[in-house]
Amino acid sequence: MSYLVMARKFRPNNFDEVIGQEHVCRTLQNSITEGRIAHAYLFSGPRGTGKTTMARIFAKALNCKEGPAAHPCGKCDNCKEISAGSSLDVMEIDGASNRGIDEIRDLRENVKFSTANSKYKVYVIDEAHQITDAAFNALLKTLEEPPEHVVFVMATTEEHKVPTTILSRCQRFRFKLLSSKEIAGAIKEIAAKENFEIDDEALNIVVRASGGSMRDALSLLDQAVSSNTGNINGEYMRGLLGLLPRDIIASITENLADGNIQKILKTVQEIAEQGYNILQFARDLRDHLREVMIYSINPQISEISGSDKQLFEKQKTLFTTAKHIRMNNLISKALNDMHYNDQPRIILEMYLLKMSEPYYNVGELINKISELENRVGGGDAVFSNSIAATEPQVRQKTVVSADVDLIDLWQDIVDEIAQKHLTASYLRDGIAKVISSTDIEISFPNDFCCQGALGFQKQITELFKRKTGLDISAKFKTATIPSPEKQVNEVAADEEEKNDLAAVQYEVKEDFKETAKTEPPSNIENIAKKFGGKAKKV
Repeated sequence: MSYLVMARKFRPNNFDEVIGQEHVCRTLQNSITEGRIAHAYLFSGPRGTGKTTMARIFAKALNCKEGPAAHPCGKCDNCKEISAGSSLDVMEIDGASNRGIDEIRDLRENVKFSTANSKYKVYVIDEAHQITDAAFNALLKTLEEPPEHVVFVMATTEEHKVPTTILSRCQRFRFKLLSSKEIAGAIKEIAAKENFEIDDEALNIVVRASGGSMRDALSLLDQAVSSNTGNINGEYMRGLLGLLPRDIIASITENLADGNIQKILKTVQEIAEQGYNILQFARDLRDHLREVMIYSINPQISEISGSDKQLFEKQKTLFTTAKHIRMNNLISKALNDMHYNDQPRIILEMYLLKMSEPYYNVGELINKISELENRVGGGDAVFSNSIAATEPQVRQKTVVSADVDLIDLWQDIVDEIAQKHLTASYLRDGIAKVISSTDIEISFPNDFCCQGALGFQKQITELFKRKTGLDISAKFKTATIPSPEKQVNEVAADEEEKNDLAAVQYEVKEDFKETAKTEPPSNIENIAKKFGGKAKKV
């Protein structure tokens, strides 16, 4: 086969060529240099991050004619055979197709035999999580105490599926996804070697589509090179992947900011009529909104091309951080719901309309309420629309004439202020006393409550003015509380006075013959009752 895809053609052959996994390379090289080679290793991590490649390089370093060496020569017979996959001492086993106990039994028998022409017999088990539990149990003893010339290297994308008894017998290395910068740098080097050009927008599309997997990036790049004349641009990559044009995504983002639901629905209709995939449109919008959010918060860490910078400069002020969070959350939920619905367009339209609604987070609402309280408490004549809308109803209920009972009016004012201010509870502890028609005195049980109520004194005066049309003076003071002995004496005196009044009987003489009866007149009897006595006819 004369042609090799880029993922195989540019596969690293030594530790120095590996991209993004320096922590693994350094540890393996140090273990070889110091002679601390373990008998079992487990490489785990996402797809396309170099697990199997690292296992081959490690096997090459162990069996190099000049080694074991941290930098295999790549020229000896052993290195060449391992690179070509023809070495008798390095066996790659597919865990998905050799997952049963019979295959593991054969492996246990083979490890007993010596190497052909290398120092170590290396078993590379790919997709190790596919092996059955029974087969893993059969491998335990061999994995824990293999012959001195045997090294196991297991690779898996799902470490959590490997039994803990296996994990405890291995040195574990976690492979990470490659960064956008690392993938972009590798693609530029490959482009120079393969004599094709790729612009920044196309490069960013390839990097984003790869999801941190170098193999996915090279496979996509290979497809683009095969179907192009050697000059890959952003428009071509969008068509190749079925992505929507950038101007459609940018326009619907602005429509979301403006709340223009008519244009939003019109855009969705045009996308469907032009044959674009609705799911892909939602993905593109999600990615674009994320990029706008990142650029608006910290442009230094954003991953955009120079040609898109002007667009992001324009859109970075469209949304607040809270709105960004809400929209990204909603578009993610929309994608999840669209996958399991036979009408994904309807789901997307509903979520887009919801995304276009005005939104305030809790922090913003608290700030607005605090600002309103400060303005109302400071006597500012400007009220918000919500307060102005309810003000006529409040006035209609509480506006009274000038001869109003100031005690009742004081209670109304306290209730009105308490509805707007959480800290107005001090006012409820006050006891009102009318001094004159324009003066009222409020007594509080202690200085703490009195000082708290003083903060509302100006507002109380204005409410008295608004409700009566009079300048009512409200004075606050701390009530004088008598000592316990004095309170007991006062109670005793009141009881004694009450008993004395009850013992008094008033005699009322009746001189009018026309009213002479056996019982005293009712009006005389009522007067006597007011003084605690009893009227009787003499």
